[in-house]
Amino acid sequence: MIASFQLLTGLLALTTSAVSSVVQPRSITPPEGCPIPTWVVNNFQWHNASHSLDCVHHPYDYPEACLCGSGWCKPDPATCNGTMVNPCYTGMPNYEPWGYGPLETLDIDFADGLQCHDQYIGYRIHDIGNGASNCGYADRGQGRIVSFYGTSNLDSSIGHMDYVLGSGHALTCANGSSITYSGSVDFPLTCTHDAYFNATCTAPVFEIPVLSYQWV
Repeated sequence: MIASFQLLTGLLALTTSAVSSVVQPRSITPPEGCPIPTWVVNNFQWHNASHSLDCVHHPYDYPEACLCGSGWCKPDPATCNGTMVNPCYTGMPNYEPWGYGPLETLDIDFADGLQCHDQYIGYRIHDIGNGASNCGYADRGQGRIVSFYGTSNLDSSIGHMDYVLGSGHALTCANGSSITYSGSVDFPLTCTHDAYFNATCTAPVFEIPVLSYQWV
């Protein structure tokens, strides 16, 4: 009986350890003499309106909108004091034409000062919540790529985030070599919805573990 109890205790401990390693992976040990970054997300806010303009999946499915000056007017060709245009054309003054809800936005702030802000803009339209986010347009060329994947339809779900530190932000080791890192994590995502199913999603503070490195 004692042996069976000890075996059961050992199996439970092993199972608990395995689950913990999946839910909360630890960062790797860097090569000797090399620094390793710490990526802590201390603010996560995702606002996804149920009636926002979706120029990613349905760029040509919308009726024409009335562009009047630097804004939008009632989309009636008979009264439009401007030009009837596709509301998803690149270069529009904003992506909140008449009859559409507020913009979908995503903000990811890191403890080290990196800030990622996403919304539909004329020169860069992409699927928010399904890939790379905009962490400062100029900085993307340097290789700090933060990608977020998740859904705003559920009250509680699991989000996923990848972080790639490219060669433009390589760290220097004691021997003079340059090294970059990447990592990923799953994290709890909580969303609240109003009467129109507009979603506001948040996450607790979480860390993206460093899982691999590359010499550059």
